[in-house]
Amino acid sequence: MDQLTSVFKFLATIINIIGVTILIFGFLKELIKYVITEFKEGILTTPLDAIQKIRCQLGIYILLALDFLIASDIILSIVDLSMQEIYKLSLTIVLRISMGYFLGKEIDALHLNK
Repeated sequence: MDQLTSVFKFLATIINIIGVTILIFGFLKELIKYVITEFKEGILTTPLDAIQKIRCQLGIYILLALDFLIASDIILSIVDLSMQEIYKLSLTIVLRISMGYFLGKEIDALHLNK
């Protein structure tokens, strides 16, 4: 049983690292796009459409990373089934799903404005 627990913890750690990597990669990619757009268009005169597109793409990376982080939390909760861990997991998942839901609605609104 300890071996199975170790495997689940290792798997959850890998999924967690993937989620954080996606988040960092998406942030850096969109930051570079933003800086290039600012200097190309002129600082503080960048068209709103360009910034909205960057925000939308960054939001998609954030949503993807949140999905991985939620999966990692669920796997970790399987390993430790104490009530305290279940409460903690429930709160974490509710917060992350809420963030994902509202971020998804914002991304949809940005797409509709195009």
